[in-house]
Amino acid sequence: MLQTERDAMSTINHRLTDALPGLPKKLAKAARYALDNPDRIAFDSMRTVASACDVASPTMLRLARALDFESYDAFRTEFQQRFAGQGFGNRADALQSSAGSNSADHLAASLALAATQSIAQTLAHLDVKAVEEFAKSVQGSTRTFILGSGSMHWMAALMESTGQMAIPGLRTDHSGSATMVETIASITEHDTALVMAFSPYARETVEAATYANKRKAKVFALTDKPSSPLVEHADHVFFAPTASPHYYPSVVSTVLMIEVLLSATVSTSNALERIKLTERIRNNSGAYL
Repeated sequence: MLQTERDAMSTINHRLTDALPGLPKKLAKAARYALDNPDRIAFDSMRTVASACDVASPTMLRLARALDFESYDAFRTEFQQRFAGQGFGNRADALQSSAGSNSADHLAASLALAATQSIAQTLAHLDVKAVEEFAKSVQGSTRTFILGSGSMHWMAALMESTGQMAIPGLRTDHSGSATMVETIASITEHDTALVMAFSPYARETVEAATYANKRKAKVFALTDKPSSPLVEHADHVFFAPTASPHYYPSVVSTVLMIEVLLSATVSTSNALERIKLTERIRNNSGAYL
């Protein structure tokens, strides 16, 4: 867990502990449940948590407000941050603990709720001007590099495969052996780079962002939080939360941002003829039914 996440969790624990002596009986019951079951606060709905600790749903909201949170979601976010940077083993353990006493329907509902909340947070913090800057930069660039390691490598490949039919010069790393910096060795101020990394951050991606920035390319970052090491090397940053009861950080908001960035770029470009040409080639190839 990152230091900032440890500090955040320590803070909410202290707030709950300090408030306990003065809380009414029902609120104290809910507070103790939160202290003992932080994973359930992070991943379950307010109604489910209230049922688990045998209080009414409004009691959970009252607890949040008693601790000076504007809403239950704001209170819940403090607990979600604890798991955002944890190892996969700890996340899987929390998932199994939850699944042991809940049905598959409940697990699916928890995943869907987390995905919905991540999308809402992504949209709430979306910098529209930065999206416009990305579209303008891609359209004016010789090349646009989409860079990511591990699972983000496949997100980069998704963006390339769905975007290259409309956007010339879109590329990602297909080398398989060269380092990411070697792949973008010739990047210049005439190019754009979109770098993607989420906690735990891939060193290779951070190094590529640093290199692209030094070469004066236009650098955009897609990452999970302001403390991300990509932020200091980017001209513009897009945030996509990853909190989920899934054992692996969620990519739902990442896919949303990929679609937003591609759609914005295509909607303001002369891509129609390129898309039609790609369609004709595909239809004539007989590769698709």
